[in-house]
Amino acid sequence: MIKFGVMGAGNIATKFSEALRGIGGNLYAIASRDLNKSKAYQNTYGFEKAYGSYEDMLIDPFVDCVYIATPHGLHFEHMMLALKYHKHILCEKAFTLNEGQAKIVINEANSKNLFVMEALWTRFLPTMIEIKQLISQGIIGDITKIEANFCFQATRDDESRLFAPHLGGGALLDVGIYPLTLANLFLGTPHRIESKSDLYHTGVDLSNEITLYYDQAVAHLKSSLGYNLPIEGFIYGTKGYIHIPMFIGAERAFIFDNHQKLIKEIENKHIVNGMEYEILEVINCLENNQKESSLMPRHETLNILRQMDDIKKQWH
Repeated sequence: MIKFGVMGAGNIATKFSEALRGIGGNLYAIASRDLNKSKAYQNTYGFEKAYGSYEDMLIDPFVDCVYIATPHGLHFEHMMLALKYHKHILCEKAFTLNEGQAKIVINEANSKNLFVMEALWTRFLPTMIEIKQLISQGIIGDITKIEANFCFQATRDDESRLFAPHLGGGALLDVGIYPLTLANLFLGTPHRIESKSDLYHTGVDLSNEITLYYDQAVAHLKSSLGYNLPIEGFIYGTKGYIHIPMFIGAERAFIFDNHQKLIKEIENKHIVNGMEYEILEVINCLENNQKESSLMPRHETLNILRQMDDIKKQWH
C-alpha cells in the first residue's frame, strides 16, 4: 500500500486527510513546522508519524509519496526538497508560480524517474469525465462558448496567502486556475487571450476577467477574491448546452437542448469529498509504475501556467 506523507497542516491538508482516510488509504506521516499541529493531525486522522519539520519527514524511508499542501509560493521549494529525497509528489494547485519553475521540477523528477502530478481535483471527477465523454459523442454538437465563474469575497488580510505576493496570492493563482482549466479541458489551448484585472494594493489581482479565443469558439471567465458570484460553468454547443453547478467539485450537471428542455441529468456523488479521485489516480499510477497521469499530464500543467504567465504580463 502506498504510504503518503503530508507536507503542511492547513485547510487543504484537512480535506486531503479526510479523503485518504475515507478510501482506506495509508495516512503514514504528517509534517508541519509546528510539531503541535502535526500531533493534532495525528490524533484526529490516525497518522502513524508526526514530524515538526518537512525535512525530518522526507528523511523517513517509509514515505512513498508526498502531498504538498503548503501555499503556492512555497510549492517550488518544497517539491525540489521532496525530489532531493527521492519522493513521488502530488502537489496542490497551482503547481508553481510560473511555467519556468514547473519545468525545473518536472525535469528534476524525470532525471530521478519519479512521479509528480498537480492536484487539480476537478480533472479527476467522475461527473467531469462523463461530461467529456458525452460531448465527444455529440450530445450538444460543436462547442461554441464556455462561461465559468469562481468568485468569492475573501476576508482581506495583507499577510494571508490570498493577498501576499510572496505566498502566491491573487485571484488568478488561487481560483482563476479553475475556469481556465474548464475551458482548456473542453476547448484546448486558445490562440489568443485577452484579460483585465483589478489589482489589490499588495500587487496581487483582486479580480480578473479573461477571454480565450478559439477558431470556432470563445470562453469568458471570471475569478475574484473581492465579490461573490455563483460558482458555475456553462458549455454551449450548436445543439444545446450544459450547466455545471459548483463545477470545481462537480457532482451534478444538467444538459439541455436548444429549446431549453432538460434532456439528461448527470449525478455522481463523491465517495468522501471529491479529493479522493486524484488520490486514487496517484495510487493507480504508482502501483502500475507510471510516472505520469493521463488525466493530469504534465504538459497540461505547463500549458495552464504558460497561459497564466501570459495573462499576468498583460497586467504588467
